[in-house]
Amino acid sequence: MSEYLRQVRGFRRDIRLFLVFNLLVYISWGVFTLIFNLYCTALHLRENDIGAFNAAQTVAMAAGAVTLGPVIGRFGIWRSIVGGMAIFIAASAGLALVEHRGALLALSAISGFGVAYFSTTTMPFIIDWTRPYERQHVAAVTFAVIGLAGTLGSLLGGLLPGAITRGPVVEYRITLLAGVVVAVLSLVPLMMMGAARRDAAPPDVTALPEATGARAKRQVRSDMGAFVLVGGLMALGAGAVMPFYNVYLTTLGASAEQVGYVFALAGLGAATVGLAAPAVTRRFGALWGSMLVRLSGVPLFLALLAAPTLPMAILAYIARQTTISMAWPIDSTFIAEVLPPRARTAVFGYRSAAWNAGWAIASLAGGVAIVRFGYDVTFVAIAFFMTLAMIVFAAYFLRHPRVQAGEAPSALPRGRRLEAARQRESDGAADLVAAQSDPERSAM
Repeated sequence: MSEYLRQVRGFRRDIRLFLVFNLLVYISWGVFTLIFNLYCTALHLRENDIGAFNAAQTVAMAAGAVTLGPVIGRFGIWRSIVGGMAIFIAASAGLALVEHRGALLALSAISGFGVAYFSTTTMPFIIDWTRPYERQHVAAVTFAVIGLAGTLGSLLGGLLPGAITRGPVVEYRITLLAGVVVAVLSLVPLMMMGAARRDAAPPDVTALPEATGARAKRQVRSDMGAFVLVGGLMALGAGAVMPFYNVYLTTLGASAEQVGYVFALAGLGAATVGLAAPAVTRRFGALWGSMLVRLSGVPLFLALLAAPTLPMAILAYIARQTTISMAWPIDSTFIAEVLPPRARTAVFGYRSAAWNAGWAIASLAGGVAIVRFGYDVTFVAIAFFMTLAMIVFAAYFLRHPRVQAGEAPSALPRGRRLEAARQRESDGAADLVAAQSDPERSAM
């Protein structure tokens, strides 16, 4: 931990301010994640209504993410984040104040568009404003801060209603408005930024050159398609379960305060265990490390089919939140190594769009399925789609030419990278000898 604190002090000033921004905005998001569904149930809405609100929000997030690349190219990352925050704050205030189903549906969509701009820009901002050797550490610290913010947001959301005692609707409304106030405060570190506010990012000397030939462009498009497909598949599983998980915990006997503690504990786990992402990459490489981390929670959700108890449900949720915090820095750093700058900025938007589109479809279907059949079908969905996503991920990227050649630094464990590099040098030497001994081949 002391090593991480030392490294944080060495980060650029705007990155440190970006960490404060993420802390505050995700405290606000943590409050909404915990309380909004409970607010809906207090308004006598059901899981299918909650699924519709989540679907509206995530479809709008997908739409916002698709526009991310062109908008960043036109206005820069800082202005894109500030604009997204303004939309999110206004829509969140509306969500806390209205009760009509149609208005909640519309405001959920508007909120989602704003969320896309402060969430999807996280890794593009980090890639632009960190030194290449710092990226995975900065990403790990950022996602740890996001996990810590989730802890604080869940604690605030879980404890504040009990302190108000004015009836559930009023209690949840005031709590949601407290989350809006924290979101407003998150604008302060953004306004304090210097170079990032001027959109004067230093050049990335380690970035791959932009693809020029037809073959290189096809490879980039194929790589982007694989990243997007994997994200969409994971969302089809997670979206069937996670939007309803706070309500699911209450069906097992948990109170709103206890649900807040569970979400807080999950955020704390994400904040601490997520810092191990660089160590996991060094030990297993980005490819195997990401797969192991993401699949580790699958058995726990399957166990809920046989043992739907509160302790098992809590353990499954904590495992899932913790592995996300660890997997995202690993995945995102790998993306930066495989794709050239314009493509990697765009792919974060496209992947977010696929994630949110999948989440919207799954949450809408999941809400209906829960009302008709119960929660078991959603646990099968998260296990199936996560496993399928990792199979696709492995089948594509383990055969990637840059990975096989050892040119993606984080992809494989160090021993495998050195072995691939030696093989590449050996093959190159053999080709040179063959060319020298065959004048016709050399001429070609």
